[in-house]
Amino acid sequence: MTLLNQGRFEPARELLNELCRDDQGDIEIWSLNITANGFLGRFEDVIASSRKALELDPEYLPALNSLASALAAVGRHEEAAAQFASLLELTPENPASLNNYGHCLFLMGDIDGARAAIEEAIRIQPYYAEAHYNLGILLEQCENRVEALQEFEKAASLKPALPGLQERLAELSPRAS
Repeated sequence: MTLLNQGRFEPARELLNELCRDDQGDIEIWSLNITANGFLGRFEDVIASSRKALELDPEYLPALNSLASALAAVGRHEEAAAQFASLLELTPENPASLNNYGHCLFLMGDIDGARAAIEEAIRIQPYYAEAHYNLGILLEQCENRVEALQEFEKAASLKPALPGLQERLAELSPRAS
C-alpha cells in the first residue's frame, strides 16, 4: 500500500503479483493489484485480477467497475457493456456507471440505449461534465448540431479542460461556420 501511495506503481505491481501468484484469497490484495495495473495502463492484467477478485465475491463493486472499465479501454465494448449492466443492477443510481455504460452502447451503435443511459446519468448528477460531453458527441453523430453544441457548452461551463472539448466547441460554434 505504501508503494502505491508513493506513486511507485511498478514495484507495487511486482510485489502484488508475487502475493497473488498462489491464488490469493484476500480480495483487498487483488484490489490493490487492480489499482497498480490500472495506473500502469496494463488493462489485460486489470481484467485478469478483477476476475480473480470477482471469484471471491461476485458483487465486489470495485472489481466490477474495474473489469468493465478495463474491457472498454481495450475495445471490448460488448463485454464492457454487459459488465456495466451487471454493475448497474447493484448500483442503479451510479452516474459514472450509467455514463460509461451509455458510452459503450454508443460505440456499439445502440444510439437510443446510449442516450437513455447518459441522460439518466445527467438527471442524477446534473453537473457531470463528462456525461454532457458524451451526450454532445452522441447528438453530433446524430447530426443534431444545435443540441450537441448546447451539451458541449454545459460541459465547458463545468470542466473547460476536458480533452477534445474546446475543439468540438470551435467546430460547432456558429461563429466558426
